[in-house]
Amino acid sequence: METRNITTDAGELELIPATIDQLRGIARYWPMEITTYEDDPGHFGLVFQHGDLEVHGLKMQPLDIPEADAKIVHHMNRALIASALPGYLAKEHIGVMVPCAYYKEKGGGMVETGIAFFVGPDARSRSRSGRITDVIYDDRLGEGATPMIIDMMAAIAGASKACGLSLLTVIGLELRPRLAIGGLALHFVVEGPRVFIVKDPLQEDEPVWEYVVRAGLTKLPYAPMKPMGFPGQQPSDARHV
Repeated sequence: METRNITTDAGELELIPATIDQLRGIARYWPMEITTYEDDPGHFGLVFQHGDLEVHGLKMQPLDIPEADAKIVHHMNRALIASALPGYLAKEHIGVMVPCAYYKEKGGGMVETGIAFFVGPDARSRSRSGRITDVIYDDRLGEGATPMIIDMMAAIAGASKACGLSLLTVIGLELRPRLAIGGLALHFVVEGPRVFIVKDPLQEDEPVWEYVVRAGLTKLPYAPMKPMGFPGQQPSDARHV
């Protein structure tokens, strides 16, 4: 895979193929695994499910809105995540953070579209404050998960104000298995101080890339990666990174 350049109104975004060592850095923390296939070299799967076992995430749930509005909000949520990345990186967390815009049709022309966080934490990111609110998600998601999620939410709120991007009012924070959350727009995986672009297929005309560049992130590793699940046995041709 070669280096790719994406031209945006804010400047160039250079995507450098991720190395196998960088991918193993993600795999070290991710709750399941990263897979690849012999017939699709250079493309990867971020596994969220094995049988009845699923990776859980925390979703910022807004009120349901009409489908026409939801499509706009869904794109705006991607831009918010991109704009929030520097604020999250400034907290210097260890481990993996996967922030995703999600989209779930609810019937009657209504849609739930918000932002969800999946983490592979490191205990060194744990809170030392002693407050229950700083460890509330650790039992379910792993030690160190709560501060990572709180800091990402705060970074998104800050980005909303700084960039003038609307963030829908959040009516609840809920832990849910991946498949219960809905469709995921997987654009970024953050491992420690490194942001990976993982969108697959990569669409160069997506507005989100302009917000990545505006956030000061102009040269990033790229690893095309899709969210995957294995309802039954993992295929024999799937290999772990």
